[in-house]
Amino acid sequence: MDDSELAARAAAGHADAFESLVDRYGGRVRALALRIAGGRRSSADDLTQEVFLHLLRVLPRYDRSRPFAPWLFEVAANLCRNKVRGERRRPAVSLDAVVEARGDEPLGASEDPGATAERSDELRRLRAARDALPSSYRTILAMHYEAGLSYEEIARALGALPLGTVKNRLHRARAALAARLGLGRPEGR
Repeated sequence: MDDSELAARAAAGHADAFESLVDRYGGRVRALALRIAGGRRSSADDLTQEVFLHLLRVLPRYDRSRPFAPWLFEVAANLCRNKVRGERRRPAVSLDAVVEARGDEPLGASEDPGATAERSDELRRLRAARDALPSSYRTILAMHYEAGLSYEEIARALGALPLGTVKNRLHRARAALAARLGLGRPEGR
């Protein structure tokens, strides 16, 4: 069954259709929420739940002539950005944030401790650079790399942006991330 049929059935109250949508898109919505939340897992989990609860309310307004995935990610990105903005007004330190700051790459029994430590440091550095980016950059990077959306799908999800604008924003987001990681091209080249 395709997404628009599942959405129509879910909007009509069929729990199995809604569960299928959650199964199909839950991981990608969580990945998007994780990026928008700046890597905070507990916030991403909460945001993911809120997205799907909100989806239950707005599914009756879904226009079946539009592709479902970009519409879902538009709903998810907007809700997540709004919630994260609200959190910034009420900063809080959670135990999850402290645990996450330690890194989540476990040391495997067969792995070289030096290589594991180096990889863990690189991941922390990448996450810190990504999390320091503006929300709009984190969002577009997550939509493309985490959710796997095409440029066209991102354009629709972000409010029918021109394709060139999406490409430009994605390019700028990559450049900003590279600059934060010290991978940018030296001046004058």
